[in-house]
Amino acid sequence: MDWREYYLREVYPRLNLPVARYPLVSLVERAGRRPLGDHGLVMLVGLTGTGKSTTLGMLRGRAGDLAGGVMPSRREVADWIAIPMAQALAGDPLGPVSDRVRRFAYTRHFAEHVPGGMAAAFSWLRLADDFAGHLLTEGLRGMDEIAYALNRFPRWQIIELTLNPVTRLRRLSGRVDDFDQTRGADDLSFLPREWRREAAALFAAGEITSKALAIVRAEAANYGFKPFPEGSAYPNYHRIEVDVRSPDEVAAAVARIIDEAACQR
Repeated sequence: MDWREYYLREVYPRLNLPVARYPLVSLVERAGRRPLGDHGLVMLVGLTGTGKSTTLGMLRGRAGDLAGGVMPSRREVADWIAIPMAQALAGDPLGPVSDRVRRFAYTRHFAEHVPGGMAAAFSWLRLADDFAGHLLTEGLRGMDEIAYALNRFPRWQIIELTLNPVTRLRRLSGRVDDFDQTRGADDLSFLPREWRREAAALFAAGEITSKALAIVRAEAANYGFKPFPEGSAYPNYHRIEVDVRSPDEVAAAVARIIDEAACQR
């Protein structure tokens, strides 16, 4: 099954997508566009709370380095491709989904049909041939999406940010983001055993919220907790341990990877 053709034939015509917001990007074939997998791209990877948005924000002063304003975000690609296609495959009405746990369920359903999940969805984008800037965005989660991207798109530099789950839960609990919508939960059994006691104490103290637990639990069901284990086999894979670096140091490490990638072109 050619899932991209299925999407373009069965799903895309039923959507009213704000594609005009990104004039250099298209989903359908157009002159002067080529698949995103053929472009150089620096892709931040990390679970919720690892600092992707903070890192991107700190790098926005580097003129020409970012995909902001050029490419849709992971959330938008999920809204454009993965979620409506999963809805169509499930026989559900096509429409926006705000609850994050339901979004995880739909992206998982998409990945059960489309190998590579969101990595494949990103690769369906077509970007202008003559775009000359350095593309930096975030869009992948988990081992399957990372492996798919590394094996199929050697021009992509994959940077995985890793952080222990308790710190991620605390960050998410203190975050004010309209995207973090879902019903709360109080189940900690999904956490790795070595983190449960600390998480339980913080939950009892109100430093971890039930909403954060629900989001991280649903994310773990999709993508697990462990970093990509085979990174050393790929020259275009990089791992940054956020636990032992300040935000400035993380941003500086990403900037070095951007510069090195540019020199290799």
